[in-house]
Amino acid sequence: MSQKHLRIDTADLEFGMYVAELDRPWLGTPFLFQGFEIQESDELQQLKDSCEHVFVDVARSSLPEEKLRKIRPPAKSVKPASAMPVPRSSTLDAIASLDSTGILAARIQPRPYHNTVSTHAEAGPATVAYDAASTVMADVLARLQAGKGLDTETLRVAVSPMIDSVTRNQDAMAWLVQLRKRDTYTYHHSLASSVWAVIFGRHLGFDRAGLDTLAMGGLLLDMGKAGIPDEILVKKGPLDEKEREVMRSHVALGARMAAEAPGMNADIMAMIDGHHERHDGSGYPNGLAGADIPVFSRIAGLIDTFDAMITSRPYARAKSAYDAIRELNSLAGTLFQRELVEQFVQALGMFPTGSLVQLNTGQVGIVIEQNRVRRLRPKLMLLLEADKSPVRTHSTLDLRTVPASGTDPSARWIVCGLEPGAHGLDPKDFFA
Repeated sequence: MSQKHLRIDTADLEFGMYVAELDRPWLGTPFLFQGFEIQESDELQQLKDSCEHVFVDVARSSLPEEKLRKIRPPAKSVKPASAMPVPRSSTLDAIASLDSTGILAARIQPRPYHNTVSTHAEAGPATVAYDAASTVMADVLARLQAGKGLDTETLRVAVSPMIDSVTRNQDAMAWLVQLRKRDTYTYHHSLASSVWAVIFGRHLGFDRAGLDTLAMGGLLLDMGKAGIPDEILVKKGPLDEKEREVMRSHVALGARMAAEAPGMNADIMAMIDGHHERHDGSGYPNGLAGADIPVFSRIAGLIDTFDAMITSRPYARAKSAYDAIRELNSLAGTLFQRELVEQFVQALGMFPTGSLVQLNTGQVGIVIEQNRVRRLRPKLMLLLEADKSPVRTHSTLDLRTVPASGTDPSARWIVCGLEPGAHGLDPKDFFA
């Protein structure tokens, strides 16, 4: 082990230390990328909760080397996680906790994804890709409602540029999904589910074939609703028992449509068949529980639920993305597999891109980019002053660059997420 990497017990960690390695794979913890300097109390606590010891890089730490070496415990024959032999990637350890069958592990590529272009640069291509897919999806649903078959090849061609966009920069497409939330629910929910599925797959390190499967599966989750009467789909009040049974039949209808279409693999079928199954066995149509639910079904159920939460429907107002993430966290271990929720939250961030948020100052902003290590400290565009009057000039604020707490007048932190349309703000006015 390099003398510049010191093994330090997490009980002895301090602000200013640069954590270069953990005593376990990175993806099995709340931290998304290797290496960061401890600057916030939540990072310190997460390290203590996740690890027994870490390896601190002397050269990259703010603390003096002399102080670091005094903290260092007696040498032990322990190698940092990156030096330990692991199959292809430490990602696999986290994947194994999601799926013991090895199905997901077979989809993982050796190298993780990184943004290759800025959110601003990707905004244009993302818009073109999403709107083109939206047009195709509307036509596909019209064909299904007319009793015609599913044109899978056209859908694959249409969804491919969306996948390309997410792999280049996931924030632009995530923001764009939020912009389209005021449009027709049925097919924009399908497109959004497709996008969230690809973003999740990107986070897990899926290869292109795996991303293609997630994109198609997400897109087709609710296609069976093409066979549900409109009076049930748009009913504003609660459904009665008979209507609920009709609504639930969309799963079987969708599965039948998919089975009759060419090019549907078993994982896509699992997403359609099982996106309403729940971890505790309370779902439908088969009441499966735990590991009996195929892993692609579990992914589908999570992304379908998240997007439904943040979408206005005839019977429910849209939640803020932050509130939806909090609710999913509360459902971890009951309706959804805990490890899967943890990874999904890591993929999207506590304040997903496109979310409206309020700061401790009373100012309001929109999340324009995630900070992958410090998920509570995203980059914002400021929209409203503390008195809720519009800012004179839109400026960006990277919360990583300012104090997170204390008496410093420059300290800024997010106190809450806001519902879509709060204070009359329309995110599409700020997407460019």
